[in-house]
Amino acid sequence: MRIALALASLAVMMVSATVAGAPSGSGSGSGSGSGSRGLSLEQIRGVMRAHAGAFSACFNASRRNKQLQGPFVYQIQVDPKGKVTAARPYQPSPVAAFDRCITGVLMRARFPGGPASVEAPLVFEPT
Repeated sequence: MRIALALASLAVMMVSATVAGAPSGSGSGSGSGSGSRGLSLEQIRGVMRAHAGAFSACFNASRRNKQLQGPFVYQIQVDPKGKVTAARPYQPSPVAAFDRCITGVLMRARFPGGPASVEAPLVFEPT
């Protein structure tokens, strides 16, 4: 079983950093902005590919259930330090253990920056 990460259609929404205003009451001063690195498509692909073996293990452990058919889309929230703060299936599969396994893999993933909101499709193909 091979996993094909259907990341060509990966939807990434960068969360822009807020701009800090000038100190109040000073009448002068220049606000300082903090730029957001966000995540590039290649960075997201790299993290997802690095976890392909774990995604396949989740699928293989659950594939005895004939109702398990993809593609599977997961929503992922990444904080500015690259830590996944939330992961959930866009539409739950009929196999709750599969969704828990994939979500667990995603929660352990670390991205090289953020913040970002990502929808990542996973497609499993026979080899």
